[in-house]
Amino acid sequence: MSIGKRISCMRKKKNLTQSALAHRLYVTDKTISSWESDRTEPSLDILMNLSEILDCSVSYLMYGDIEKLDIETEVKIKLTEQEFKHLDFLLKREAEYLKEIHHVDTYYSPKHESFLNQDKIVDWLRIGERGSKKILNYKHWYDVHCDEYEVEINDSINLDKIFHALQLEKVAIVDKVRKTYFYQNKYEFALDKVKDLGYFVEIEIKNYQSSVMEEYDALLKVAKSFELNLDHIDKKGYPYDLIEQKAS
Repeated sequence: MSIGKRISCMRKKKNLTQSALAHRLYVTDKTISSWESDRTEPSLDILMNLSEILDCSVSYLMYGDIEKLDIETEVKIKLTEQEFKHLDFLLKREAEYLKEIHHVDTYYSPKHESFLNQDKIVDWLRIGERGSKKILNYKHWYDVHCDEYEVEINDSINLDKIFHALQLEKVAIVDKVRKTYFYQNKYEFALDKVKDLGYFVEIEIKNYQSSVMEEYDALLKVAKSFELNLDHIDKKGYPYDLIEQKAS
């Protein structure tokens, strides 16, 4: 079921006409009709208002039912340099500073697969340098969350040779400086300055107390409380962004 169909279904359950819903959202009837017929989609800001009116979660409207709990849930947002500095200022005042570290992550993919032919990258395999440590990390993405597994390695050169033998090739190197804060004993804010890409913030849930859908909605509200633009969410990730930039 699409976003539009879920909006239509929930609207009817609340006994609202398209006109009544449009009036409450300060949009036109044609806009509601366009969403429900899947010609266009509402922004995240509008989806948050919709979720309150229709008495459901944002993540339900976006993705349907999600019940997996052994996961990582995060949101990554593109920032201007000014937004980055302002957010850093706010976090210094309102959150607990953790650390600043230089990350260099090398990403791999099977040679027969082309990242740029996919709407969204599902699987990431990377070797990450964290100071003197080297970490092998694998992620499998769903919609707003992913499975993540990692292990420390002590010989990245030989591992690179193994990847080569398995026909895994380097597709991107992400070089970033990351400053992290802990907010409300629950959310990790990572301020990233990424070489060749610019400024980002990644907000990750560290303590789960309810369902994925409820936690994701709360995460979006936290992002909004810091005046972050949810329309600038980066859903593809740094490696894809670099590959796409290089190809353009």
